[in-house]
Amino acid sequence: MVAYTLTIEQTGGSGIVVPGRGFLLNNELTDFTTVYDEDDPNRIEPGKRPRSSMSPTIVLEHGRPVLALGSPGGSTIITTVLQVLLNRLDLGMSLREAVAAPRAAQRNTAAVTAEQAFIDAYGSVLDDYGHVLSVAGAPGTSAAEIGAVAAIELRRHGTMVAVAEPRRRGGGSALVVRPWRWPGHR
Repeated sequence: MVAYTLTIEQTGGSGIVVPGRGFLLNNELTDFTTVYDEDDPNRIEPGKRPRSSMSPTIVLEHGRPVLALGSPGGSTIITTVLQVLLNRLDLGMSLREAVAAPRAAQRNTAAVTAEQAFIDAYGSVLDDYGHVLSVAGAPGTSAAEIGAVAAIELRRHGTMVAVAEPRRRGGGSALVVRPWRWPGHR
């Protein structure tokens, strides 16, 4: 199973592929805290990776891959991937619905950045809990959108679903080029 996103800073990232794993390492230090604080878990030090580079994500069930997804978006990557996973795995949405659903991004600030559709759907409920929602960017611009997910789901009976963003960042395209079958399926 392969998933690829561009959040590795410049094209090709560091140009280093992890042996036997098939993914590029990033060259992005901008997502670490740049002012040293010994107690900051996001400080720069050996063996760490930036918090916004925890994508793509591969989900396994009993050791077999069932879902791969990722998104560009810098500091919104974690919440974008998490929301798609929650929508698909916990809330029972189809993969297409989960990718298209409105999003919010909490980045350790007082306000929660959200797409207008998210504010319209959930704003009044979240207000009751003290959340302050602010629009992600100017309406009609890419800044108003959070993430741009591409995902692949392997189903139990040897079928595959590929999904890309329907609208964000101009929409995407996802399709199965070569059908895949679980070992033992005909």
